[in-house]
Amino acid sequence: MKSLRWLALAGVLSLAACGGDPAASSPPVGQAATGPVTLDYWTDKQGAEAAVAAFNAAHKDVQLNYVKVPAADLVKNLRNAHKAGDKATMPCVVQTDNRNGGQLLAEGVIKDITQDVKGGAAKFSAGAVEELTLAGITYGVPDKRDPLFSMYYKPIFDKRGLKYPTTWEELIEIGNKHLKKDGIAVFNLAGEDPSTLMGLAWQAGARWYTVQGDAWKIDFTDEASKWSAGIMQQLLDDDLVEKISYAEYAAMMQQYDQGKIAMRQVSTWQLAGHQRNMKDSLGKWEAGPNLLVKGQSEPVSAADTGALSVPSLCKDPAKAAQAAIWLATESAPVAAMADPVAGSGWYPAVADPAPYLDAVVPKQLWGEHAEAGKKIIADSDNFASGWIYGPNSTAMYEELADKWGKAMNGEMKVEDVLTHMQQWTVADLKQKGIKVVE
Repeated sequence: MKSLRWLALAGVLSLAACGGDPAASSPPVGQAATGPVTLDYWTDKQGAEAAVAAFNAAHKDVQLNYVKVPAADLVKNLRNAHKAGDKATMPCVVQTDNRNGGQLLAEGVIKDITQDVKGGAAKFSAGAVEELTLAGITYGVPDKRDPLFSMYYKPIFDKRGLKYPTTWEELIEIGNKHLKKDGIAVFNLAGEDPSTLMGLAWQAGARWYTVQGDAWKIDFTDEASKWSAGIMQQLLDDDLVEKISYAEYAAMMQQYDQGKIAMRQVSTWQLAGHQRNMKDSLGKWEAGPNLLVKGQSEPVSAADTGALSVPSLCKDPAKAAQAAIWLATESAPVAAMADPVAGSGWYPAVADPAPYLDAVVPKQLWGEHAEAGKKIIADSDNFASGWIYGPNSTAMYEELADKWGKAMNGEMKVEDVLTHMQQWTVADLKQKGIKVVE
């Protein structure tokens, strides 16, 4: 049984991946007499209320109840609800992603929904379901992907007769030769967010977690990771970046708006924030392909996949899984989430995202470059495959963020962060009783 294989990998002794109580899908006594089943849906994403309204209008036997739970608290709250064990208060659909999903599955907090998703797999974009699958077990319905591309403040480059860089090395060269002397940063790196380092390593071919037989192999120190660390280190050593925290969002947007930062690596969900917060630079930003990494001839997107997961203590998991699939694939909810103003500007994880591309383009921000930007977004739908997170992924990322902050402050080298993470992750997995090969 494939579920048992995952249980062995995760070191979990409960029926985590099997979903727990086999009677959980039975409706409560008297349900038929009291009307439709109502399932709580936890998320805080803009557009979700409209998506829920569309679902409820289209269904009589099942209704969704939108419960706003801040993203920063959702995983913690979900774990706490699971520990409490009260099915009556458990949500049945939760917004998560592949970064947290593997660990939640290992802990038994969310269900194996492989069979539920299998029948509708053709509705999703290539590779999306695989990103939410570990050891043959699918734990989430894909509802968001993050094509990565660049966004440049055009006047900075026009004034100096510069072409946009195509590689990270070219970006560093432009910064050192042309922009640094004028007080213009090439990029912004936030001390609390190591995702740029992780995504760059991922794009370059690193795979920090892989499955080998019945064990996990951990590798933070391969050549791709070291190359990525070197790029980040050079940006820091050469003083080419701003270091504005995302907690200081308004200040960061002001720096972009005033032409103090030349470019940003973005996905569609970040564009609405730029458009809402820009004033002087509206219409002066232009999209370009994601920067190439060493050895690649075409841009690749390496970023997490959003998911709708079903908690294992959900009172009606079969209906919850079908509701999640509906939310992730039907035009009304997908359009609600893709809307960059009323929604979240999400790039949908559907087989054909073309109908939603026009909606996610920030027409004011990109001005006359908007139509060309739409093609850039479409061409960025080229995702790196084979990246998975292990059963301690949440804790790993928290540790990585802590050490990344130290590297940003000059307290340690970026490559030393990777060495530390190699040792820490192996030790943490072993401490949890999970088999590791080195």
